[in-house]
Amino acid sequence: MKLRSLLPTHRTPDSRILATTLIPILAAGTCLPSAHAEPGQADLAKPFSEAGGPFVGQWRAHRESLTINADGSAVETTDAGTVNFRLTFVQGPPSQPDTTAEGNLPDGGYAAATLVDGGRGLTLSIANGDNGFAFCKIVNGGYANSDDCGA
Repeated sequence: MKLRSLLPTHRTPDSRILATTLIPILAAGTCLPSAHAEPGQADLAKPFSEAGGPFVGQWRAHRESLTINADGSAVETTDAGTVNFRLTFVQGPPSQPDTTAEGNLPDGGYAAATLVDGGRGLTLSIANGDNGFAFCKIVNGGYANSDDCGA
């Protein structure tokens, strides 16, 4: 397609505006590189069964606890009761600080857990509940880093 074919065939004040805005926009678009994913980065979402290892285990904060199992099933225990959910996939490579596991509550609401501090901490968001609530990983009965959960 020729660039000229996009312009009006007769000159009006509006056609001058069109010509001065449309041509640079279209020309810039022809110079942009096409988007290609880096090798190995095309599919960053992995099933929890493949990439969920860093999330598995016991997590605590104050009087709350979170248990995430290898199959993605999880339970958060609070003073108000328990919430069961399942993490089904992991978004982002495990080497990145913003690796997030996502899934659903039995009623269809969302659940998301994001690793922080190299996997020593985790933030949890659950539909109609937690919104980035911070937990600390429990290692050998103690906090991996108590700063991650304010303990």
